[in-house]
Amino acid sequence: MAIFQNKTSLKSVVIVATLIFTAGLVTSCGASKEEKALKANCERIFANLTEIKDTPKNIKSSSVADSDSVALLLGEESRKKAESQILSAFPFLDEIVVGRPKEKQTSDISHYPGLIYVIEKALIGTDVEFPYSQEEMLAIATTKDNWKDSVYPLAEKIFGDYFELKDHQGCAVVDAKKENPSSDNNTSVAFERASNVYTGFASSLQAIRDCQVSGWHLGDMCSKNDFVSDPDTYSPSNEPTAEEIEILAERERQAQNGDQGSSGSSGNSNVSAGQVCNTLGAVVSTSNYGELTCKLVLLGRLRTLVWMRS
Repeated sequence: MAIFQNKTSLKSVVIVATLIFTAGLVTSCGASKEEKALKANCERIFANLTEIKDTPKNIKSSSVADSDSVALLLGEESRKKAESQILSAFPFLDEIVVGRPKEKQTSDISHYPGLIYVIEKALIGTDVEFPYSQEEMLAIATTKDNWKDSVYPLAEKIFGDYFELKDHQGCAVVDAKKENPSSDNNTSVAFERASNVYTGFASSLQAIRDCQVSGWHLGDMCSKNDFVSDPDTYSPSNEPTAEEIEILAERERQAQNGDQGSSGSSGNSNVSAGQVCNTLGAVVSTSNYGELTCKLVLLGRLRTLVWMRS
């Protein structure tokens, strides 16, 4: 790990990266061999970064679980499946994320040094030589201050900075010359988006492994089973509720018992307002309600024929 505490060694790495990405950029006319190589490298780097697009939300059973709630929403089996999916995307996390005892758990702000692996992944298929060995990368990834001391300076030299308008370097030189430069086709922005994906996976894996070690994550006891919300009580519009069925049954009984079409001694029908009827548009006279008409009405979410005042 001493190499990462040695500013001279870091400086030499940055100088090498700078030479790789700026050689031959100032030419009197046309594109030089170096410029063409730079463009090809940056196109490949951008493609590699944009391939890192799966987020923790796509992990099965955790559509509503992020790193802060995975302990509460995922059960033991789902956490194992999620762990497997995370490691298939970023195998190196298996070495750098270790579960912590309950009394040593803090907010997860120490995963950024692991982005050294994302930089390595971004350079696959280019002729740019990555400056660190696997042993050195592991040392960087597990040392908190190496984000600002090692990772970010190297990333800036390679990818450039989308917000730097005057001092373009690395792939920012190529991005600035694109026909329609924007954040959507910018290499440094692509690295930032890939970084967010990586840190999301790392934080979720941290929660999973904290649960494995102590059964707790940041003050929350880890669930044994997946969280299941209360069942939805909504009934589709074409299906009457139990209450509506009971009301209709009662109306049917009223209609049958009251002989809804018959007339009493006074010559009036003995049906009542609100009672179920059979013939749309039929009209009857009643003693208590006056003239009633058989109309189609909405009862809850169910349409039915009912005697209503004319």
